[in-house]
Amino acid sequence: MTKTPQTLDGNIKAFINMSEELNQHHAGKFVLIYDGNFVASYDSFDNAARAAIERYGKGPYLIRQVGAPTEMPMPASVAYRPVHAHN
Repeated sequence: MTKTPQTLDGNIKAFINMSEELNQHHAGKFVLIYDGNFVASYDSFDNAARAAIERYGKGPYLIRQVGAPTEMPMPASVAYRPVHAHN
């Protein structure tokens, strides 16, 4: 059976569903969620991003700081996709 690739929305839902446990064990850390599963926690976003890229390439994966506000502004460099460009 072919597995359907996990979406970013699915990783966000998984993060929300496990937020209580993450708060108990990883408060303030940056967690990596891939394919709906907790992978690891890191002391910095950069460390989490490096690990994510090394393990999963382009993803999709989710990196969030446990306990941080859920509504975080996304930098333009992350939100921008060439498909949005107009000639």
